[in-house]
Amino acid sequence: MMGRIRAGLTSVLLVMASVTFCPLQAGAEAPSGALYVTTLPSGADVWVDGTYVGRAPVLVDALPVGHHSLTITKTGWVVQEVDVQVSSGVTAMSSTHLAAGPRALAGDAVGTLVLRSLPAGAELELDGVSLGGAPPQSMTIPVGRHRLTSTTARGKITRSITILPDTATDVVMSEPKGDTRSAVVAPAEDYLPTNNFSVEGNKVVVRYGGHLVVGYLGEREVRVDGTTTSYDGAPQTIDGKLYLPLALLEKLADDSSNGH
Repeated sequence: MMGRIRAGLTSVLLVMASVTFCPLQAGAEAPSGALYVTTLPSGADVWVDGTYVGRAPVLVDALPVGHHSLTITKTGWVVQEVDVQVSSGVTAMSSTHLAAGPRALAGDAVGTLVLRSLPAGAELELDGVSLGGAPPQSMTIPVGRHRLTSTTARGKITRSITILPDTATDVVMSEPKGDTRSAVVAPAEDYLPTNNFSVEGNKVVVRYGGHLVVGYLGEREVRVDGTTTSYDGAPQTIDGKLYLPLALLEKLADDSSNGH
C-alpha cells in the first residue's frame, strides 16, 4: 500500500517539477490557460512538456502561461514536435496534420466513409464495385486512396478520396448549385423536449409552447400555427436525429421562455 502511495507521490512531483513557480501574494491565483489538441488522423498520442495527456482530440486545462512543447506520435506516422503558446484565460488551438510513414496505410487498418446529401436515384460505385441502390450512409473501408463514382440522370462524376485510420471522412455528394450557402439547421432535441416533436414517414409535427408546427422532410416551407413560412433550411434527419431550421427552433424556445 505504502509503495503505491509513494509511486503516486513521485508521479505528482514529476509533473509539478516541470512548472516554474513565481512568488504570489496570499490568495492570488496563478495565471493559466488551456490547450485543445487535434490531429489528422485522429487518435494520436499527445505529450505536453514530457507528460502524457491522452489521445487527440484532447483538452488540457490549467497550463501555466507561456511556451509549451508538444510531442505527437501515432504508430506508422512520423513523430511531430510542436511549439505552442498559452495565454491567460484563453484556449489555444493546435492542429497537426501527421506525415505518413512507410507503414501508415499498410496492413488491415480501416477508417470510416460517410456519405452526405446523396442525390435521389444516384447509383454509387466504390473502386468499381456497386454499392447498390440504397448504400449505407456510413461504412468502414480500408485506409488509403479510393475512387467514388456517382451516376445520375445528369451524368457520371468520379471523386478520389483518402481514408485515414481511426478517422471519419465525410463526402458531400450533392451537385453544386448557384447558391452554395449552407442551410442553417440544428438538432431539435437541443431546443425542445423529445416528447414535443415526432416524425411519421416524411411528416414532422411539433407541439411546443402553445405552437403547432407541421412540415415535411426535405421541404423548406413549414406551417406554423396555420401560417406557411419558408426557411433557408429544410427539416431533415442526420444520423437518426431530427434537425429543424435554426430560426424556427430559436423562435419556439424564445416564445416559451417569454411565456408567449
